[in-house]
Amino acid sequence: MGFKEIQLTNTEADNRYASYNKEGTQIVFESNRDGHWQIYTMGIDGEKQKRLINSTANDRRPKYSPYKNAIIFESDRNGTSDIFVYNLDSETLKQLPIDLDLNKHFPEFAPNGMEITFSAESKNGVSHFYKCSTNGKRLKKILADNYNNLAPNLSPRGDQLVYFSNKNTQAESNVIYTKNIITNEENRLTYFVNNSEYPSWSNIRGSRIVYSAKINDMLQPEIFIMRNDGTHKIQITYNDFEDILPVWSPNNINLLITGYRNKHYQICKILLKEPLSPDQKALD
Repeated sequence: MGFKEIQLTNTEADNRYASYNKEGTQIVFESNRDGHWQIYTMGIDGEKQKRLINSTANDRRPKYSPYKNAIIFESDRNGTSDIFVYNLDSETLKQLPIDLDLNKHFPEFAPNGMEITFSAESKNGVSHFYKCSTNGKRLKKILADNYNNLAPNLSPRGDQLVYFSNKNTQAESNVIYTKNIITNEENRLTYFVNNSEYPSWSNIRGSRIVYSAKINDMLQPEIFIMRNDGTHKIQITYNDFEDILPVWSPNNINLLITGYRNKHYQICKILLKEPLSPDQKALD
C-alpha cells in the first residue's frame, strides 16, 4: 500500500523542510551537512544540490515566494530568530523590520505575495500568529490564546489558516485546526488520540490538506491526506521510520516530505499518480 517514493537527498546529515518554487522546477530545503542549518536548493530530481547563502548562523525553514524568485526564512544571525528574504535574481539579502521583540518562526509568503504570516514565541512560552506586509509594516495578530500554536499555513484564497496546536488536549498531543481569519470561525480537523502535525493546503482550490500523524499503535508518524473539512482521511506512506513535513507540488500530483532514512532525515518525493497497490487509485 502507499505510493511510489523517490529519495532526493542521501547525505550523512539531516535535510528537512523542503518545498517547491512557483513553477515546480526547483526545491529549497534546509540541511546541516556543513555543521549548522543552512539553506540549499536542488532540481526536482535531487540534482545540482548547492548551498544558497554562506553564513555562520542557523538559517532555517525556507519557503519560496508565490510570485518572485525569492525565498523567505528564519535566522538566528542577530542572536534572536528573525525573518529574512533572499532574492535569487539579485543575490541580495534583507531582514524584514518587524516591530516585535519575540523569536519569529515558520515564515511564509501569503498567496497574494504582498504579505507574510509567521508564529512568534511569546514571553510565557506559547506561540501566537501574526501577519504583516513584505516590508514588515501593518503588523497584525491573527491568532492568540494560551496554547502552543505552530506552523501557520494560508489557504490559496488567503482567508483561512491551517495549523497544529496542543489546545483542547491538556497539552498531551497536537491536533490540526483551521481558522477563517475574516470571520474568526475555527474548526478542529483531527482528534485527541492522534498526534497530528505540519498541515499544508493543496494548491489552486485548497480542497485537501496533507499532514503527518501518529495514530492508534503507530510507532512513528506517517503522511495522510484529508479533505479541508477533516473528512475522508487517507494514509499515504507506510514506512518503519518517521515521515513528516509534507508539502504539495504546484500541480498537486506529488508531495515532498522529510523521511528518516539511513539514520538521517532525507528529502523524499511521493508520487501520488503511482500507487504501489493495484487496488489503489491515483489521487487527483
